[in-house]
Amino acid sequence: MSKFNPHHETARLYEAADACRQRSLIKEESLFSPGEALWTVENLDELDEKFVQNPDEGGANFLDKLRTQLVGATPSALRLMAELLWLLSLFPSNIGAPKKRENVTEVWSWSGNALSATEPYLADNVLGGIGSAGTAYNTHRWRELVFLITSLRMIRALPSDRQRNILEDGQKFVEWLDEQEGANNRQLLNILPHLFFPDEFERISSRGDKEAILASFTDEDRRHWRKRSVPELDRALFDLRRDLEDAKGAPVDYYLDDLKTRWKPSGGVETQAGDRPSFASVLTAFLKAFEASRTSQFTTAGEMGEAKRALEAWLETCPLIAAHKNLKVRASVGQGGWTNTPWIAILDDRLTNSTQRGIYIVFLVAEDLSVTYLTLNQGMTDLVNSFGQRGAAEEMVKVAAATRPQIADLLSEPFELDNTIDLKSGTNAARNYEVGTIAHASLASDELPNDEQVTALLADLVEAYQRIVVSKDNAVEEPAEVDQDVAEAPAFSLNDALKDLFLEREEAEQLLLLWKTKKNLVLQGPPGVGKSFAAKRLAYALIEAADPRRVGFVQFHQSYSYEDFVQGYRPSEEGFSLRQGKFVAFCKQAMAHPGKRFVFIIDEINRGNLSRILGELMLLIEPDKRQADWAVPLAYDDTLFHVPDNVFLLGLMNTADRSLAVVDYALRRRFAFIDLPPRIDTQKFETQLVASGVPTEIVRIIRDRVGALNSAVIDDVANLGPGFAIGHSFFCSGLADGETGAEWYRRVITTEILPLLREYWFDAPANVETWTERLLG
Repeated sequence: MSKFNPHHETARLYEAADACRQRSLIKEESLFSPGEALWTVENLDELDEKFVQNPDEGGANFLDKLRTQLVGATPSALRLMAELLWLLSLFPSNIGAPKKRENVTEVWSWSGNALSATEPYLADNVLGGIGSAGTAYNTHRWRELVFLITSLRMIRALPSDRQRNILEDGQKFVEWLDEQEGANNRQLLNILPHLFFPDEFERISSRGDKEAILASFTDEDRRHWRKRSVPELDRALFDLRRDLEDAKGAPVDYYLDDLKTRWKPSGGVETQAGDRPSFASVLTAFLKAFEASRTSQFTTAGEMGEAKRALEAWLETCPLIAAHKNLKVRASVGQGGWTNTPWIAILDDRLTNSTQRGIYIVFLVAEDLSVTYLTLNQGMTDLVNSFGQRGAAEEMVKVAAATRPQIADLLSEPFELDNTIDLKSGTNAARNYEVGTIAHASLASDELPNDEQVTALLADLVEAYQRIVVSKDNAVEEPAEVDQDVAEAPAFSLNDALKDLFLEREEAEQLLLLWKTKKNLVLQGPPGVGKSFAAKRLAYALIEAADPRRVGFVQFHQSYSYEDFVQGYRPSEEGFSLRQGKFVAFCKQAMAHPGKRFVFIIDEINRGNLSRILGELMLLIEPDKRQADWAVPLAYDDTLFHVPDNVFLLGLMNTADRSLAVVDYALRRRFAFIDLPPRIDTQKFETQLVASGVPTEIVRIIRDRVGALNSAVIDDVANLGPGFAIGHSFFCSGLADGETGAEWYRRVITTEILPLLREYWFDAPANVETWTERLLG
């Protein structure tokens, strides 16, 4: 009986929530204006345009910013916004009913009509709340609202019978909600299922609390539950409640002391077990010492130095950090002068030993000391040196966007996977920290977490960080040595490659001939033309065998270096030892088998600092310098090295990536460049789509509409051009189970093509709107 609530009177609230589900979500009718169709796709699309796509990051309060964003909105859209705010306000009991009522009636009044404060659904026994949602729920109210509007637009895109099917079944509803973009970081994923189906889902607004409860009352630890989806947590909680209530013979509440003390022990403020100071007390002392010191002459001695060392020591001796020998802790309050934004960093020396480069964990303190952000961040100094200030910022945004999908399953609320922190400072350093943020959680200075909570946050972030470190350190696994006694790999011909590629035989033959002659080739093209897909098959065709042992792969990135690619000193049990880089190790294996071809693929070849990565190899990769008499000593030892004649390089390059540095002419002279254009108009494209279940009529629509879009993109030479066309592979994934061709087409356009167009035409929203209508018309 998950509706059991000994803390609040909830009957009228649940009645109101159910009315919202049945009347507004299913029938699209207004809650406060019976008979008026408010919750429609038209009104939601308008709110998406006015609010979701028009964020206001200024310093005004929420309602002032909201009013500015909604200038020009239709009355019906304004009334819908008021009802959405009402829905958002149902759960939290830490916000008073009068304030909720005031907010809803004010927004409603912007439509030109007044909403009576005596409206039954605005009564105290409806708006009183059913549990605390924490301060973050209110602070990030706009994010929850964005998620709500976006999710409602997605459900309105479904057939009406499917909408009803989802909205009338609690399990289907939570599974659908969990699939929406950004759901894992939104409290509404936990709140809405309980409001609409209170007999099936717990009154718990935090995924962290759900994990903690299950870890305390089951045989599985928190790490196990952290890997489970919210629907899986909810099913486990449902079974747990049934068992607990059967044993007790009465309803249970996880927030009563008899159960709460088992899963949420209170944390001390001053000391913890063994007289270890709490994180809250150490960070508070650091903030107070900084506030007292920064108006005086700079020094890291005295009280400030002691507080800084105490904070570093707390993290260094935290068992979670101490267990990883590669993690190092550094803190800074400035160098020669006080910084506006102090920081405490945790760096993995396998990836970086400086906050000037690479990715690392860092606590960032806002200038007014009101909040500390626990972040996964990036160093910018080296990037500025390579790309300039603007280019460095663009590069960090790209790196963050590429990194977040790798760790999204490990970081749930209160972590946010974006860079919307506010350090309340106008300094360049603060802006760089904000831009470079990959993920973050906010720690309010007046509500710091206890040790159990901060350790849980660090555990999640360290696990995410380690995944990044491992992925970058092992961007290419050392190719296994090719043993002549091992059975030969299966033969692989050009015919085998062409079965999966949209290339015509003649152009594939010319490509391979050019590659054999030039030794070094770059496949370049816009997003979605299948560069990575084609690379492996072309490599196999070149070496005439499906042999992964003879195909190496690496992806260049901002912190990739000569030491990674060629050779350098790396940490070892003895201190530091000289290790061969990925490419040198690959070449030495190729040298052992001169009768076989080897292919080394470099993805994102122009994302790294090429001169720094390649070093003397810029000379040695030239096709006429592949002999031993061209061998040169490498940077870290006197051993002579040359690139063997049987190694072929294949670079991959995205021509639509604006943040990339221009490929220097020295590299262009050493590589042949092949363009891979979109293949939407080919017979192979149609054949594959039809074979995967896409109706012929939908294929025609894709060719007509996306073909017209590509013509417009190519003709827009001032801003875009051929390198920004839409590739065919966006449409090669096939239909999901139970999905119609029309639904599949709309999903691909909505979730993959339109976001790309918004990035292309970020300064021309009218173009995006026009093409949205044409593509979905």
